[in-house]
Amino acid sequence: MKKKVLIGLASSALLAFGAFCPSAGAAGFAKANTYTPGLFGDVPESEWYASSVSSAYELGFMKGISENLFSPDGSMTAAEAITIAVRVHDAYYAKNTFFSQNGTHWYDEYVSYAQENGIIEKDMFGADDYENPVKRSDMALIFSNAVPEDYLTEKNAVDEIPDVPETNRYYDRLLLLYKAGVIMGNDEFGTFLPNNNITRAEAAAIVGRIALPGTRLEKTLTDANFGDAYYLIRDMKSTFR
Repeated sequence: MKKKVLIGLASSALLAFGAFCPSAGAAGFAKANTYTPGLFGDVPESEWYASSVSSAYELGFMKGISENLFSPDGSMTAAEAITIAVRVHDAYYAKNTFFSQNGTHWYDEYVSYAQENGIIEKDMFGADDYENPVKRSDMALIFSNAVPEDYLTEKNAVDEIPDVPETNRYYDRLLLLYKAGVIMGNDEFGTFLPNNNITRAEAAAIVGRIALPGTRLEKTLTDANFGDAYYLIRDMKSTFR
C-alpha cells in the first residue's frame, strides 16, 4: 500500500512540473511548450498571474496539477521549489541533465543536484521537510541561486525590506531579488511576508522574472519607517504564536 502512495506522489509531481527540456544555451531559455489561453480552466486571462503561468509553462519549468488545472492558489512544497530552481539552473548552463526520478523519493536527484551546484545547503531542509509547504523566505534563497548574481542586474534602488531585518540569513539574497525587480513585495512599502507559504502563481511569476529579464519589475518603494521596534514586536509575535 505504501509503495502505491509513493508512486502516486511521483506521478503527481511529474504532471505538475513536467519533464525537463533542453535550453538554447547559457542565459538563453528556449521555448519548450506552447501555451494557449484557456489551457488551464482556473487561470483566467484577466488574472495578474496569467502571463506568468504562460511563461513558466512554455519554458518547461512548471505544468498543471492536471491536464486542465494549474491550481494558482495552491501551495508548493520545498521539493517542488527546488525542482524548479534546478531546471532553471540546468537550462541556464545548458547542462541537459537527465533526471530519472527513480530514487526513494521522486525529488532525490533534484535535491542532490541542488546541493552539488550551490542552490541549497545540505542542511537547509530536514529529511521530513521536503514535502512540506515552502516558505516565501526559503523560496527566495532557492530561486536566487538558480542563476549567477550578474544575471540579476540591478534596476531598483532598494535599501531595505520593511518586514525582513538585515540579520536574517536570507536577507542579502532577497534584497538581490528586489533590486533586480524579480520581487517587489505585496504593497507600496515592499512588504514581503517571509513566513507565508508561497503559492504556485507566485512561484510562476518569480521563476519567469528570473529567467526573462524583460519581465522584471521597475518600481520605487515607499519608505515604511518601521524601525527596530517593528522587528522586535513582529519577532515576539512570531515566537509566541
